[in-house]
Amino acid sequence: HQGIHTIEFILGCVSNTASYLRLWALSLAHSELSAVFWERVLLASLQTSNTFFIFCGWSVWAVLTMGVLLGMESLSAFLHALRLHWVE
Repeated sequence: HQGIHTIEFILGCVSNTASYLRLWALSLAHSELSAVFWERVLLASLQTSNTFFIFCGWSVWAVLTMGVLLGMESLSAFLHALRLHWVE
């Protein structure tokens, strides 16, 4: 009887750890995508001296960053809610 509880506890710990690692992976992916958008879009447009290109670069950067932020955070919230619903 004690062995079953031990196995159940260990499986619960592994499951919780895997779930939080998925959330951490989403956060890491978001930060890496933000860095790529910063370097490739905004800094590239800032190197030009044309105000129109700078504004277009900033607009593209803002839309991409907000889109990824909303998408990743929505996915993160969904996965966390799914985990809580499944576990509890």
